[in-house]
Amino acid sequence: GMAHLKNQRSQTQEFEAGPWRIAMKKSHILKSECEKSLAAGCPSQGEMCSVCRYRHELKLPDLPEMVFPDSELSLQHETGVGIRFVALDALKCVDTRSDPLKVAVAKKWESTRAEGLKMVKEVIKPFDWTFTTTYNGTLFSTNKDSSFKVEETSERIDYERLKQLEKIFFYDEAILYEDELADNGTSVLSVKIRVMASGFFILLRFFLRVDGVVVRLFDTRIHHQAGTDFLLREYSTKEAKLSEISLPTSILTDPNQLNERLPATQVCTQKLVIPAT
Repeated sequence: GMAHLKNQRSQTQEFEAGPWRIAMKKSHILKSECEKSLAAGCPSQGEMCSVCRYRHELKLPDLPEMVFPDSELSLQHETGVGIRFVALDALKCVDTRSDPLKVAVAKKWESTRAEGLKMVKEVIKPFDWTFTTTYNGTLFSTNKDSSFKVEETSERIDYERLKQLEKIFFYDEAILYEDELADNGTSVLSVKIRVMASGFFILLRFFLRVDGVVVRLFDTRIHHQAGTDFLLREYSTKEAKLSEISLPTSILTDPNQLNERLPATQVCTQKLVIPAT
């Protein structure tokens, strides 16, 4: 399950589904200091530890409290094309230059939380401290001659079909990063997959709750029907200002229930076409 790993560096579960190799790797939490205990950090030439790699590749002044640097879901087709989900690439999509919630939060916290306001003012370098990401997965190919063809499509994921009871051959989930926003809410990116005889289904979910201010769900759903030559990737955004909706805490803290109640502000579906062999 989602238990944090104490001893091992990482553990991997692998599963083969027809032409697909599926792997879910889970890792320990990113440390705050260079793993090789080098005062100046790892040199940028050569093999970097996770901590130095994140510092080097990300322009963020701060990282989420919990980042699982080597946790990764990857799916690779026998043609060499694949898609993976990993925290580093997700954090590359976070706004490093401006703080989009500053005004709303400052207003809300001025009255209720002196220390919260102080926290906002102390962020000298403004960035999106909610770690909101529009990440929808990383396409890759180990074969230089082939890649997914990404097309706009009017086709939609068949949710009725997905609701049918089917034996699940493989299921796993992992948190990629998480932050409690200095006890003012939660920000979490997670990914889960299930594999059935009829195909596989993935949900990559970014869930944000800033107490008294906003709730947000940015979801990427990927469905592949076995025997077809494409995946459908649906990206949807849902968001609500908490001043404009009244929902009990039990729902505000549960992304699954929230998902049922919030209208989508944007839905976009793409077809990822697998190259012909």
